[in-house]
Amino acid sequence: MSSLAAASAEIAAPRGVRRRRRKRVALLLLLLPGAGFIALAMIAPLLQLLLGSLGLTGLGSDQGFSLAAFEAVLANPMMRDALLFSLRIAAATTVLSVLSALALVALLTLRFPGRRLVMLLYKLPLVVPSLIAAFLVLTMIGPGGMGARLAAQFGLGWPALVHDRAGIGITLVLLWHQIPVTLLILLAVVGAIPLDPIDAARNLGATAPSVFRHVILPLALPGISAAALLVFIDCFGAYAVPSLLGPAYPQALPVMMTTEFLERAHWQVASAIGVVMTLTTIAVMVLYHRLIARADRTPAR
Repeated sequence: MSSLAAASAEIAAPRGVRRRRRKRVALLLLLLPGAGFIALAMIAPLLQLLLGSLGLTGLGSDQGFSLAAFEAVLANPMMRDALLFSLRIAAATTVLSVLSALALVALLTLRFPGRRLVMLLYKLPLVVPSLIAAFLVLTMIGPGGMGARLAAQFGLGWPALVHDRAGIGITLVLLWHQIPVTLLILLAVVGAIPLDPIDAARNLGATAPSVFRHVILPLALPGISAAALLVFIDCFGAYAVPSLLGPAYPQALPVMMTTEFLERAHWQVASAIGVVMTLTTIAVMVLYHRLIARADRTPAR
């Protein structure tokens, strides 16, 4: 009997291996359409961008492999200033968006008259395109706008809030859209928090601000950091608003990239700028994941 059982086991083992292989092949075939779409929509453009920056594809690639475009980008002080300007705008917009959204989330966790109206009003900027918001900012605080004309009636000067090197006008328009988006994300995150710890804190006598600060905020921290990452990436790659409201110098990096391939036909340099922007975004994402992993490993006190 033992020899018969051993023989049966030897026959069944290859069958089990073949069955698992068939399941893996079937799984790969099921994943192939989605994986192919991702490769076509994301990996292929990035590969094209990299090859174009090295002079291997695209217009002006007859010279073959070359790092001249990266040398031109990294050695150009205008490019460095553009990178720092884009990083500064993205960082400022991210911080202000998250802080404003957190303040609104804290407000909306309370019950007060007019709460439904506030819930409606914060969604309105989502249906207004960024270019329209940019024209509104120009009309209100730009040179010769309503604010400047009103200040002139009282003999007062009006500061440069648009086309300025600080990027105040750009930041205002980006905040117009990013605050509602961040608020939507944070409201969903806060709404997913279990009610047990919140109710326990309230039963122990904690006030509403204390509950938000010591219970809701720590539990919502992963969602807050994810929202901040999305806002930063979106603002760092913004083109339309910086091109309309940005200063003549320094320009945002996406604006310079567009100028290089549309006006100057420097396709390789434009591709190199795109690679630099992509690597910067990847670096920010890696830093984000490391901070989240470190926070998960840190024991709660």
